[in-house]
Amino acid sequence: MREPLLHFLLLGGLIFAVLFDEEAPGTASVENQILIEAAEVERMAAAWEQRWQRPPSEAELSGLIGEAVREQVLYREALTLGLDRDDVVVRRHLRQKYEFLTQDLAYDTDPDDATLRAYFEAQGDRYAQSARVSFHQVLFSPTRRGAQAEIDAVQTLADLKWATEPGTAETLGDITSLPSDLVGLDLHAIEAMFGPDFVAALQTVEPGLWAGPIASDFGLHLVWITGRAPGRRLAFEEVRQRVRDDWIYEQRVAANEAVYRKLLERYEVVVETPAAPGTSAGGES
Repeated sequence: MREPLLHFLLLGGLIFAVLFDEEAPGTASVENQILIEAAEVERMAAAWEQRWQRPPSEAELSGLIGEAVREQVLYREALTLGLDRDDVVVRRHLRQKYEFLTQDLAYDTDPDDATLRAYFEAQGDRYAQSARVSFHQVLFSPTRRGAQAEIDAVQTLADLKWATEPGTAETLGDITSLPSDLVGLDLHAIEAMFGPDFVAALQTVEPGLWAGPIASDFGLHLVWITGRAPGRRLAFEEVRQRVRDDWIYEQRVAANEAVYRKLLERYEVVVETPAAPGTSAGGES
């Protein structure tokens, strides 16, 4: 309780000192000037008109300007009192603004095709398209059927032994939010939906017949593979924009890191060791 009270008293004393400063009115320095530029006034008026579909009246515009002045006054006084120093949110916001400012300044080169092709070739399988599978599935849910789910799935598979098309099983199994017909999904998408064990089992299924049951988090599935497309590395022309974006991003990250390292040289970094549990900051227990 004592520390928050002490901080409150110190803050109150600082505010008192600011409010009752003996500096005479009208003697503000240039540093203390608050300038609301004409462009800012125009921006405020345009924002008002966009929201209310009419220009602001003289009184309304004066109120907007007054709020801008109030914001500047309280913002500057908060900085004077150091209210920004220990605020994690403020610190992170300012860090982000600084990084946004420097990232465009740090690297502003448009790469040519030779540079992008060299980057593309060095990336291995980064620009590869995963193998894709199209299949039908029928679910037998243990939640609804209990232990009978596996028995029913095996029996249904036997009944479908001579099926010549997947549509013969449309009315079988349990109602589910899962689609019964999945077309052209890559293995990552299938894994996200059904799990890695399902994907591994699906890889062994022959196309053009019902197989299973294959387990997933949803239950047991009978599946019919309707098509497979092998994975392939995409051509440069197919992903040029993506390659360009990735290259620029990596260059900006590297340039930002270089700027940070240069800035870091201005500072001496001291990291204090936390006191051991059960001891005070002064080392007394």
